[in-house]
Amino acid sequence: MFSTKMKWLKLAGSLDEIEQRMRGKEVHPISFNNLSLLLVKHRGEFFLVKNKCPHQGMRLDEASCENGYIVCPWHHYGFDLKTGRGGGLYLDNYPLEKREDGVYAGFEYFSWF
Repeated sequence: MFSTKMKWLKLAGSLDEIEQRMRGKEVHPISFNNLSLLLVKHRGEFFLVKNKCPHQGMRLDEASCENGYIVCPWHHYGFDLKTGRGGGLYLDNYPLEKREDGVYAGFEYFSWF
């Protein structure tokens, strides 16, 4: 039987470091753990999502945020920043966790138990 587990990887030393990486932008592409991701700051909260629209695979570098959704610049599909759901599709998103020694991103994986 398989079990879903979460692996936490250090993304940054602090929220200030993430803020500096974003350079005042709402959406900032990064490469992390061999994945193309987007850091998103919306209404003072940080999110981490896959930099690939599930509709037709287009990059979301130029996406905008509207009412808690990240909106694909190509086809205007919106995906909830908290759940990844939108338009009958699902955008991969990754939880962020602030700890004493930095900010960590969570990635699900399967293992035997």
